[in-house]
Amino acid sequence: MAKIAVRGLTYLYGQGTSTQIAAVKNCSFDIEEGELVGIIGHTGSGKSTLIQHFNALLKPTEGQILLDGEDIWKSKQSVRNSRFKVGLCFQYPEYQLFEETVFKDVSFGPRNMGLSEKEIEERVRQAMTHVGLDESYFNKSPFDLSGGEKRRVAIAGVMAMDPDVLVLDEPTAGLDPRGRDTVFSMIRNYRNKTGKTVVIVSHSMEDVARIATKVLVMNHGEIAMFDTVDNIFSKGNELIEMGLNVPQITKVFMRLKEMGYNVNSSVYSVEQAKNEILRLRGDIG
Repeated sequence: MAKIAVRGLTYLYGQGTSTQIAAVKNCSFDIEEGELVGIIGHTGSGKSTLIQHFNALLKPTEGQILLDGEDIWKSKQSVRNSRFKVGLCFQYPEYQLFEETVFKDVSFGPRNMGLSEKEIEERVRQAMTHVGLDESYFNKSPFDLSGGEKRRVAIAGVMAMDPDVLVLDEPTAGLDPRGRDTVFSMIRNYRNKTGKTVVIVSHSMEDVARIATKVLVMNHGEIAMFDTVDNIFSKGNELIEMGLNVPQITKVFMRLKEMGYNVNSSVYSVEQAKNEILRLRGDIG
């Protein structure tokens, strides 16, 4: 059974008005337990609208979202359960920090779940460990932290609710390269340690290639592709035609292929490129 199953999902903004537009159109796919799925697409392709259905922030105009096989809109209780089981971290989540200390901010979600003080503290400690911040941060004001630290505290606040599925919308937006590396390493370690399902929305093909096990490509509100990372990046020309920027290293190997070299044009990492060049040298030599 899929962890999240999307069945014929359509969502209309401005339904019944002259400005009606379909942000998501007849989408169907499954996300299996433990997968790390990257969702990519050009601006306005429907990525953010799609993920807001996963925990009932938006109600489908048509179709269903099934969580562990149950329609999340089946009842008020199922809607409530989905919001605890699917943790959604919006783009620039640090803008939602508001408590006077880091501990209070991270504990906000667990406290609203009605947990005991002991369980709340355990959840906060565990979440802070996942994001690489120790107890010395507990009594600090979140507003005194660096941009990257604020981002990690905000993500910890979602992790502290111990969701079955963690959904992150552009988790590295606005961060410098070092900050991006830290956040992606943190997410990868979280998934490896917990076995939880993780969904990441990004406009960066390179970022998704580094971390995802499967990639879902959206184009004008529809699912254009949903496959393994290797299979998605083997279709570089199709991705470019959709207005997506494939990794620079992929473009290099696509060009080598066009020039007549016998190379794998779906290369998307430095390690793959090194191995492919060594193989090519062996073929030539």
